[in-house]
Amino acid sequence: MDKQASMFEIIKEWEISGLSKKTFCRNHGIAPSKFFYWLKKWKNTKEEAFDGFVKLSPDKADFFQSQYRLRYPNGVQLEVSGIGLGQLSALINL
Repeated sequence: MDKQASMFEIIKEWEISGLSKKTFCRNHGIAPSKFFYWLKKWKNTKEEAFDGFVKLSPDKADFFQSQYRLRYPNGVQLEVSGIGLGQLSALINL
């Protein structure tokens, strides 16, 4: 396991620990400056991977006035109408 993956695992452990950053660092023998450096890198990596939004814009070639209802495994339901097949596909793959 490379250094980045190792530190990201430690960051994930801290997230679920419920401990303050300072206490977690002290308990695990990690220099706070090192922890904060890797925390910043980890947050930047997460933001680049997924910003929470998918841009949808109608495509005239496959624009329909149909209505769709999507149910995601986590229970979220989404009703959409007037979108093309490309956008519907993007929503299904979320």
